[in-house]
Amino acid sequence: MTREMLLENPFIEFLDSVCRGCGQVMFQNNVVTGLLFFIGIFYNSVTLGVCAVLGTMSATLTAQLLGADKQLVRAGLFGFNGTLAGIALPFYFTFDPSIFLYVILNGAFSTIIMAALMNFLGKWGIPALTAPFVLSTWLLMFCVFKFAAIQPGTLIAPALPAPGAAMAMGAVTTATFLDGVTKGVGEVMFQDNMVTGIIFVLAILVNSRISALFAVVGALVGLLTALVMQSPEAPVRLGLYGFNSVLCGIAMGGVFFYLNWWTFLYALGCMILGAIATGAFGVLLSPIGMPALTWPFIVVTWFFLFAGALFRNIAPLPPGKAGTPEENLRQLSQPA
Repeated sequence: MTREMLLENPFIEFLDSVCRGCGQVMFQNNVVTGLLFFIGIFYNSVTLGVCAVLGTMSATLTAQLLGADKQLVRAGLFGFNGTLAGIALPFYFTFDPSIFLYVILNGAFSTIIMAALMNFLGKWGIPALTAPFVLSTWLLMFCVFKFAAIQPGTLIAPALPAPGAAMAMGAVTTATFLDGVTKGVGEVMFQDNMVTGIIFVLAILVNSRISALFAVVGALVGLLTALVMQSPEAPVRLGLYGFNSVLCGIAMGGVFFYLNWWTFLYALGCMILGAIATGAFGVLLSPIGMPALTWPFIVVTWFFLFAGALFRNIAPLPPGKAGTPEENLRQLSQPA
């Protein structure tokens, strides 16, 4: 039985879309990459793994039932926000079996927001990125202090910033870099685990060597930026300043722009600002106890995407033509 015949089975087709949806969290339209992402999450936490699968399925099924473009659904573009939406809730809330229903709701809602943003931002050829995940998750998080059904965890306790307060800086060691880079990749999907981070890099490598390289470079740039800005060592080692830069690096590194030395420097600037924005939005949202999630990546990347059209040395890909960086380079080298 050929692969095409297998994919004619609606159940197999749905599973293929779900795996691609997970892969698209880091811009990888590859079923094996998505499957390895799921394996990496399960390695770190069965609960988070179950919720990742459930959220991705909910988002994908919602898109199918509402009649979204079949090719977009098959490419996982209605699934990846559901992956993150599913993981975030058990990560930030006290676990209770009822949270699975909340995960399903969040995944479905992320698809509605995804469609709305695609309709709005598509006029300018700008992708929604992970904004649907952030907006749907914030909406469900903001109500947690009004309802008793879901209990907030310690990570979303409101706290006022304390300017000038003494900080325990900690010593920067080799472990800071090893942990910080691998966990920086893992934290894209809330995984505080070195092995999971390594699995994620290998998963990206299955689909694109260039994207895998930019994922590692993004984590390292985020880490170095935080150290230069004199962040305490603990959050740097946890990868908390790396994951937004990872996404910035992959997005700018040949996914939305044709890759050359100018776009490499452009991507580098995006990665640096992604790490700085992580700290900025963390301070902005701390009084209400809400996490920044991937909002720093979204805002910085949107600015760089909107600006790119005006720079002669930066060549954006035509809307709908984006593939792997390798495919995009081959497309650029072919005669018109």
